[in-house]
Amino acid sequence: MLPRPVAFYVHHHGSGHANRTKLLSARLPANTPIHVFTSATERFADWDRGIIHALPPDMEPGRDPLDDLLDGEIFHYAPVDLPGLQQRMARMADWIAREQPSLFVVDLSVEVLLFVRLCGVRTALVRLHGYRDDPAHRAAFRLADRLVAPFPPQLEDAHTPAWVREKTLYLGAFSRYDERQESVADCRSQLGLSDQRVVTVINGSGGGAQEISRWQAIAHATPDWTFLLVGSVSSIPEPATNLKRIGQVDDTFPYLRAADVVVGSGGTNTMMEVGAARRPFLSRPEPRPFDEQGCKMRALEQLGLTRIVDPDLAPGEWPALLEQAAGYRTEEWDTLFAWTGTDSLFTRPE
Repeated sequence: MLPRPVAFYVHHHGSGHANRTKLLSARLPANTPIHVFTSATERFADWDRGIIHALPPDMEPGRDPLDDLLDGEIFHYAPVDLPGLQQRMARMADWIAREQPSLFVVDLSVEVLLFVRLCGVRTALVRLHGYRDDPAHRAAFRLADRLVAPFPPQLEDAHTPAWVREKTLYLGAFSRYDERQESVADCRSQLGLSDQRVVTVINGSGGGAQEISRWQAIAHATPDWTFLLVGSVSSIPEPATNLKRIGQVDDTFPYLRAADVVVGSGGTNTMMEVGAARRPFLSRPEPRPFDEQGCKMRALEQLGLTRIVDPDLAPGEWPALLEQAAGYRTEEWDTLFAWTGTDSLFTRPE
């Protein structure tokens, strides 16, 4: 007899939610039925570990979702008279009534967590960094059976209350590149790089396109380094000779591992994949609700694994910054990449 299914709700913004779901589900017992509910089904196009349930979007053309945001309430986003939202909740409720899941992992929505819990299902809420002490987060944190942090306890925010920490299962650092073994030399050879010093500038899927004109100015001011721009990058007619527009690639690991220094946002995927590559990291946190990326990078900076760079740093300051960053030690990542397992997700906290 198969065990009861485990369900995941996966938010549509950014790839981190989907990547975490894939990594978590891969560590569950092989005979556990897994069901994923999301309106970003394209992120699971080549995934066959579970069943995907497409949800209607909780937005509609011509209606600005910012107008429906709530401040200081039990919900963050609960628009009225929105058929897509009503349909998505109805689909989840209908499936819960039929399948009786043993656990619903929510990554990430306060509203979905509260709704699923009202349907009488045990819940686990993925908890990210930031100042999440508003009424909506406090309610979800209280009602969830388990909070799940996709990071190690060493990266916990200093302001997180003790009762939240005690309820949290810390998974440690993990990424899709944890099993990669290529050396720096292997990756440089694969990319056709010789002995030049290399900066990989990586852009996660949750952010906007790289500011190509700014990197053009930085490259001109730093002629002894080669800049590789990976991810969403706008075009430019005549880039500097030491600036290469790589664009979107499925496998970013060679570009990370080959770099002397990586520059990226404060996104979870970016942070963990740089860590998996064990390369020096300069971070440029992007504005996010609850100061998520800023808090995350400040915690990482405390461990000596990044330096937060002012987004307005003058191009002429970059040569000295890169020289310093190239000497950063990365051994602390070995301690952070210690998977703690998912067994306790199925054990009710005391």
